Amino acid sequence: MFNLKKNPANITAYTLIVLSLVFGFFIRLFSVLRYTTFFYYDQARDAEIYMKMWQGNWPILGPSASVGGYHLPPLYYYLVFPFTIFGSDPVFTAVPNALFSFFSIPLLIYLVYELLENVEFSKRLLLAGLAGFWYSLIFGEIFISTFQWNPSPIIFFLLCFTLLYKYQLEARFSLVPQCFSWILYGIVLAILISLHSTTLFVMPVVFIASSILFISKNRRTPIRFLLPILSVLAAFVALFPYWKGELSRGWLNTKQIIATLTSSNQEANSNILSKIGRLVFNYVELGQQAYFTGEGWFYILTSIIFLTVVLTVAIAKFKGNKTIFAFLAFTWSIYLYAASNYQGIYYIHYKLLILISPIVLAVLSLAYLDLSKKADKSLSAFLIAGIALSILINASYDYQYLTSKYSQNRLVSTSDITQILSQLPANSTICTFDPKPVGWMSMYQPYKYIDQYITKKNFNIVKTFCQAGNYLIYPKSYMVQRTDNLFPVFNVYRNPDLTQAHSTVLETQVAEVHLLQ
Repeated sequence: MFNLKKNPANITAYTLIVLSLVFGFFIRLFSVLRYTTFFYYDQARDAEIYMKMWQGNWPILGPSASVGGYHLPPLYYYLVFPFTIFGSDPVFTAVPNALFSFFSIPLLIYLVYELLENVEFSKRLLLAGLAGFWYSLIFGEIFISTFQWNPSPIIFFLLCFTLLYKYQLEARFSLVPQCFSWILYGIVLAILISLHSTTLFVMPVVFIASSILFISKNRRTPIRFLLPILSVLAAFVALFPYWKGELSRGWLNTKQIIATLTSSNQEANSNILSKIGRLVFNYVELGQQAYFTGEGWFYILTSIIFLTVVLTVAIAKFKGNKTIFAFLAFTWSIYLYAASNYQGIYYIHYKLLILISPIVLAVLSLAYLDLSKKADKSLSAFLIAGIALSILINASYDYQYLTSKYSQNRLVSTSDITQILSQLPANSTICTFDPKPVGWMSMYQPYKYIDQYITKKNFNIVKTFCQAGNYLIYPKSYMVQRTDNLFPVFNVYRNPDLTQAHSTVLETQVAEVHLLQ
């Protein structure tokens, strides 16, 4: 893959690859060290789960689903837990997601390179580098992966799942390594179904279909029929904490999952036209959510046209690796079918299974267009312009995200709060009345976590309105996130002066601490 011939295409390709890794490292891994999004209830709740795991309290259920009343399996907690060996600072609970996101960049580059068969080396490498560079700047993925959210690692493990199956189906190695590969396949499956409801319902279907195809391809070698069973056993063992919990609960959570799936199918079957409309909409909407984010008809039309064109051209012109393309296409189709059963707003973190689809389809389109034809040359120019526009739009949001962490008017980070709390008198009462118009965000649980596991000063942290004698940590800036389909776009504003009677006892770059009177 790494041919060092000094020609412009190769140099550009390697430059894009290096830039994608540099930007990916800085925007994801480095920036997460200034962790500003811990101040949500579920973030503090999960952080406390990891601390209790050090006390021997091993979770048998994962995060709860937003629809259906059930819980996911708990493997996400077991993925993150080892990183808390470095300390109880909340940043160590966010680093794993940023790390998985960073590693997904070279993995996507490699997958695209493998996908683009029958393409001249320089062009193949250039398009793989372009895919990695484009993906490294997708703001929605960056925000989610530095947010400490259980869906975040989906893309990394989906890429692993796809590449593992490619090697299994193409049978490039002997039986023993292939057994190991199928065991990994099962472990990755178990992790995927533990990350989100979308993967819980979609990936088992993909696994069953892929196993059937593998058995069909190897029908003349019966011993290989047993290989998918290794995946099933590996997944079963990996999910041991969940099965242990279900035995004690009388399989209550599993019954709730099945009931949710059954009721969803019944509802969907009653309105076929709505289902088809949702299927198309969930794909096209991805353009405005992640690639051409913005308000107004320009962004909407650009999203619709671009995503429609890359889908049509990629299917019509495809000449690459059939295993990878079929695997991804089937996964995306099953996801869109499952998503069409849900009539609510599908935020971008629900769409991680298909998030890379426009990138893959766009580079496929570019790879197999015949530039000697005028129509194909025009299509190629349109696609390059669309990719450039998407990169610019996302880069502008990335810049805004970084300024919220590093500018003079930056947001409060967990380390800022820790430093402030460490300077307040022990046993003080700290109120969490929050004047910021951010709805369900609450400082109560994060303050309690930081005091219990880091500062350890036995503060009395109260939820009620602030009263005289209470300390109030008053951030100088606050963030307002969008609550529509353009989430996680946000704006940063300056807080107004506090009107309640007070004396200021401490001031930092990002916050003031007031003693209320």
